[in-house]
Amino acid sequence: MMQGLAISIALFILIVAITAGKSAAPPKKDREILQSLTSAHFEESIFPTAIFDGNLSVVLMNKNFRDKFLGDCQQKPASIADVTRLWQTTEGKTLLTQLQKSSNLPQNPVFIHIDFANDRNEKESYITVFRYFEGSSKADPFFSLTAVDSRHTASIADDLVARIAEKDSNLKKLEEVDRLKSEFLATLSHELKTPLVSIKGYLDLIASEKMGPLTEKQTKALQVTLKNASHLNSMISSMLNFARMEAGKLMFDLVHQKLPQRIAETVDSMRPIADNRNITIQTVLEKDLPAVIVDPELIHRVMCNLIENSIKFSATGSEVTVEASRFSPQLIKVQVVDKGCGIAADKLELIKTPFYQIVKSDTRPSSGLGLGLAICEKILVGHGTSLHIESREGQGTTCSFNLRVVDSQG
Repeated sequence: MMQGLAISIALFILIVAITAGKSAAPPKKDREILQSLTSAHFEESIFPTAIFDGNLSVVLMNKNFRDKFLGDCQQKPASIADVTRLWQTTEGKTLLTQLQKSSNLPQNPVFIHIDFANDRNEKESYITVFRYFEGSSKADPFFSLTAVDSRHTASIADDLVARIAEKDSNLKKLEEVDRLKSEFLATLSHELKTPLVSIKGYLDLIASEKMGPLTEKQTKALQVTLKNASHLNSMISSMLNFARMEAGKLMFDLVHQKLPQRIAETVDSMRPIADNRNITIQTVLEKDLPAVIVDPELIHRVMCNLIENSIKFSATGSEVTVEASRFSPQLIKVQVVDKGCGIAADKLELIKTPFYQIVKSDTRPSSGLGLGLAICEKILVGHGTSLHIESREGQGTTCSFNLRVVDSQG
């Protein structure tokens, strides 16, 4: 029934569009076919339908309208006003009065609920739609009246309510799963980080030889262990930070600061990582840039993540450039540019997704969790901006974001 109802509604809309449209007339044969199909659909439609002119004189009625609203008397009435079952409610009487006073015709569709007893004294309930159509050079203005059985509309409404309830239930379940995931990440990260701090502390103490001298082999082994411990600590910190951001516990301490100094400090902190791979970090900073509104520590984290990614995916001996320039009177643009392996176009929308990683073993000298760009995006959203990424495979990647300039009058 629902499919038949949908098809009938679609065909009715098509008929209305055809009658109201002003497109070029089709060939005579096509017009005859169209008229035949339209007439057949109109007469056999499951929706009671009638057409009447501005004087309320009935032009057409389909079979369903005659059965439902005329009952045993199948003779077409002279006026739509004579179809008494249409006008038994207060709404119906008001509309009839308005139609009889043709100086104030409704320009928009009018919906009215009607109830009446049929010839078997059974209650019938319909939603009726009255619509006015402007005339043209070939046709006078007319009205259409279409009735929809309230049982159909009730069925549709019940189905819609059920679907909404199902979607709402699924959404709540997903929200609960997401909350549990964030709590799990936070708990796991904390439980891993606590013993790791102790382990790293003792490794540093042993490496300092305060607990006794070390052989050359022991020193090399400790250096490898410390490096891996630092890498593990960095990944756990990323998980913990992301979990806090997901839980909405990330606090922003926004201040006014000049960018060149912050960028210089960040680049200096990243040079040892770049030097290990023989990669040069260049800075191109426009002169006399105004102060921006930032959380210095969080923006430092964003810059570190972007620069580290560029180093990670760049070939040995290449160059990474950090730029800052005036994008508009109100914005400063910061971008990190590399000439690395680049990112495929179909992956650009995915790389900011938490835990998403592009597996490319030949260009990834070190592993990660796939949280770096997701963390960057959350931090930048808190600054009222977002991370924009442009990339071409084999040519490199540019990551950029804008920061708001301090209001000179503020």
